[in-house]
Amino acid sequence: MYYTRSFLLLLALTVLLAGCATGPPETLSTHSQTKTKGTINKNTAEKPSIENLVTLYQDALTELNNNNFKIAEKHFLEVTRTHPDFAGPWANLAVIYIKQEHYKKAKENIRKALEKNPEMAQALNMAGFMEEKNGNINKAKSYYEKAITKKPGYALAHYNLALLYDVYLQNIAEAVKHYQKYLSLSDDEDEETENWVEELKLNINHGDT
Repeated sequence: MYYTRSFLLLLALTVLLAGCATGPPETLSTHSQTKTKGTINKNTAEKPSIENLVTLYQDALTELNNNNFKIAEKHFLEVTRTHPDFAGPWANLAVIYIKQEHYKKAKENIRKALEKNPEMAQALNMAGFMEEKNGNINKAKSYYEKAITKKPGYALAHYNLALLYDVYLQNIAEAVKHYQKYLSLSDDEDEETENWVEELKLNINHGDT
């Protein structure tokens, strides 16, 4: 018996976290600028104020989490135009494109996010997902492990790695270790995974006898 949770469900969980966790850096431009809600005034060359930029970014995250992809995409693109060196907007654009199955665009935006911040765990996790989707299991494993190295408390990277060990690499001991780490870090109860881990542990014990 193998764990049958859909990889599409896994993706939904992963990208939601990425969408919520990649906010703008604390060191933003202090130039002032007039804007309407959710948009940046294009009639001035100045960058938006910190307050306006954060509002725009938060609006984009809200639209993304509500699956209003066109509006979210527009807002994130506005941020990339004024602050192209921020990794967060590129990572969240990748989230949008993954959820829409526009994988070529997703891969390009993951690349841009990692160019801006090679240590962004969410972008590394998405890069692992893309490699896994393309059948590059060892590359996927490397990305997931790097995501965990950069952010040890990143529950869903542990979950992705556990599934990789479970489904592809057939290393049950490692799978259990990362499933358990995911469960200990997750804010939400996951009874399905808990039950599956118990079954895997029984299989390991039976194999030792």
